[in-house]
Amino acid sequence: MQHNKNNNKNSELEIIGTNSEQLASSLTSVIEKFQLKRHLAIFDDLKDKGQAVSSLLSILVVLPFYGVTTIHRLMSCGINGYDVEGKKQVYYDAKNNEHIDWRKLLMLCVKRFIYLINHNSALQSDNPTALIFDDTVLKKTGRKIERVSRVHDHVSGICILGYKLLVCGFWDGESFIPVDFSLHRERGNKHEKYIKAYHKSEKAITKQETKIASLTKSLQKKQASHLKHTSRYEQNPTNTNKKKLTQSSEKQAKTNQKLSQAKTEINHLKGEKTKAYNALKRYYNKGTLFGLNQKERQAQFNKAVSTKSHGFKRRKESDKSKKDCMLDMLGRAVKKGIIPDYVLVDSWFFCYDLLAKLQQLHKGRIHLIAMVKNSNQKVQLSKNGKEMPVRNILKINESKARRCRKLKAQYIKVPCIYQGIRLNLFFVRMGRCKTWRLLATTNLSLSFIKIMEIYQIRWSIEVFFKDSKQYLHLSDCQSNTFDAQIADITISMIQYTMLGYFKRINYQQTIGGLFENLARELEEIDLVSRLIAMFWELIEIVCNLYSIDFIELQYDMIREDTILNKMMQLLPKKELKLSA
Repeated sequence: MQHNKNNNKNSELEIIGTNSEQLASSLTSVIEKFQLKRHLAIFDDLKDKGQAVSSLLSILVVLPFYGVTTIHRLMSCGINGYDVEGKKQVYYDAKNNEHIDWRKLLMLCVKRFIYLINHNSALQSDNPTALIFDDTVLKKTGRKIERVSRVHDHVSGICILGYKLLVCGFWDGESFIPVDFSLHRERGNKHEKYIKAYHKSEKAITKQETKIASLTKSLQKKQASHLKHTSRYEQNPTNTNKKKLTQSSEKQAKTNQKLSQAKTEINHLKGEKTKAYNALKRYYNKGTLFGLNQKERQAQFNKAVSTKSHGFKRRKESDKSKKDCMLDMLGRAVKKGIIPDYVLVDSWFFCYDLLAKLQQLHKGRIHLIAMVKNSNQKVQLSKNGKEMPVRNILKINESKARRCRKLKAQYIKVPCIYQGIRLNLFFVRMGRCKTWRLLATTNLSLSFIKIMEIYQIRWSIEVFFKDSKQYLHLSDCQSNTFDAQIADITISMIQYTMLGYFKRINYQQTIGGLFENLARELEEIDLVSRLIAMFWELIEIVCNLYSIDFIELQYDMIREDTILNKMMQLLPKKELKLSA
């Protein structure tokens, strides 16, 4: 065995980067540039013994560049070859740790990316910046995966087993990087009728309780009035006082009858509420919820986590609406100093809450450009103050459409007010397409061409989804724990951020091309590392056979320039030209 075999303090990345001059383009330099080890060191306190969490996570970041998709593959492929037996569980434990704040780690890498760009004048851009929100489907194959459900895929139009991944990304004028994300499951809509029936009975009971309270108060007044008229009639039994006494008695009896009917009705409504609750409970127990039946839901993995852990917060987040999570991400990004010129969303995320949030953030200087559904939602026209559905606005103004030769499109610009917020609506019809699309913006000074150019930036998040799934195995994690799913997605996003930085430097390459070059180089480096290791093992065996001091022989070989030069020739000569 070679003498440095059991040096557990060195990670595989440190072993790969044995010569910084020859391996300048290796992933070791990437991690050094992003100071990933320093960021990961904040989690080392979570582990008392064994290999540090920072070393384990650093290794996980580099795996895809070796073509390694799983930890099991890492153990069996012989990439590192440095006593990895028994370490598999250590990697799994790191990914399954609910106390690791993966959101914080991703944000640290994002801020480091922005710092590196801002401190290199050659990489800076004057183009508009934007925060982009969109979701994608992460397909899974195991029904036992924690909190997995059937989700609707808008591309294929069918429901598949997996998660919905909502991503917040930042476009800095040249590059797209993921900033934040949330993982969601979908409850489904078959149980909606039971929920509606339950809420309907609750509202009816509340209304009836209000009515009973009003009738009780009225009855008390009429009883007091009846006592007053009774006293007057007894003191002065005239026909007038007798008539008033009779009238007050009739009113009291009538109110008392209404009160009795209201109490009978509320008892009936409470019975209906109980029936609705039992029906909903039966559906939860026996029906299809989250696209899974009761047996499948009970078989799902369910990890007990501390209510104060980050994993618990992520689990609660999976049942929140995506719009609420979008608003939370937007607030966190701005709070961390990521202040864009625009927020770009499609029609699924356009809502008043988003407009109101942008009015509050950064003194309202962040503008929205969004696709809007051409539906019956009402807006107020700025021209005449009339309120009408968006669909009707198109019908009225369709004859006033203008043509843009540059984009080969027709458009209609309509200034309006939506729930007190001023917007410009742009109805757009591209080429020979017969369908009108609707764009809305809070930046009232934007021209049609400019708004189209900025909104096209949103395509960068689609490219991110494609590249991450194809090269970084974004949706390939099949671990049963929700924490491991979050960890795997975060690691993929960190890898994409690093590749984005090197793509920025090597502007002539795509992410895919850069990934293939790095992967090819690392495979070559790994092959050479293993050949050198085998060479040293062979020398050690020969030394033991002939009673030669192996360590002394190593020192002598390194001191000899001729032998050292021959060994240096074994290292790969081809390097990626990466200019800082």
